Amino acid sequence: MANEGLALTYARAVFEEAMMQWLNPLKTVAASLKPEVIAKLDDNALAFSKKQELLRPLLPSNTPKPVENFIFLLASKGDVHLLNQVINDLDRYAKREAFGVTAKVTSAITLTDGEKSAIESKMRAQFGKDLAFDYVVDPAILGGVVVRVGDKVIDGSVAGKLAALQEKLK
Repeated sequence: MANEGLALTYARAVFEEAMMQWLNPLKTVAASLKPEVIAKLDDNALAFSKKQELLRPLLPSNTPKPVENFIFLLASKGDVHLLNQVINDLDRYAKREAFGVTAKVTSAITLTDGEKSAIESKMRAQFGKDLAFDYVVDPAILGGVVVRVGDKVIDGSVAGKLAALQEKLK
């Protein structure tokens, strides 16, 4: 048992270091991108070699090759405007992996940003501010939401209420 805890400590340290090797250069590039440069990089009419010329001076000198290739990939696809969202999502995934606390929110339809925000506020108040969220659409629940955090389940689905009612009627 003690070895499992030690292995997890090592694994987390390696994971955090690997994430920083990606996040630090990505954040540096994102911080140096001006809106007019993003527009040029997202322009599919601009040759890829010209996009690389625009990006190279923005890359930190110690940028790992896979990170550089990823930034060039975004430019080649006209998706540099997504860089900040990619960084935010990586941060979120890193926190989720580091803390191991994720709320899986299942709904019958895609939730609006307002609905997600309301659920996230309530769940963070109950389970902690570092809670990460995964959203899944499953029409089988008919309506409402089901939230799973660890071994806790909050079932506010229509299917769950119907099952509870059926159980009461037995």
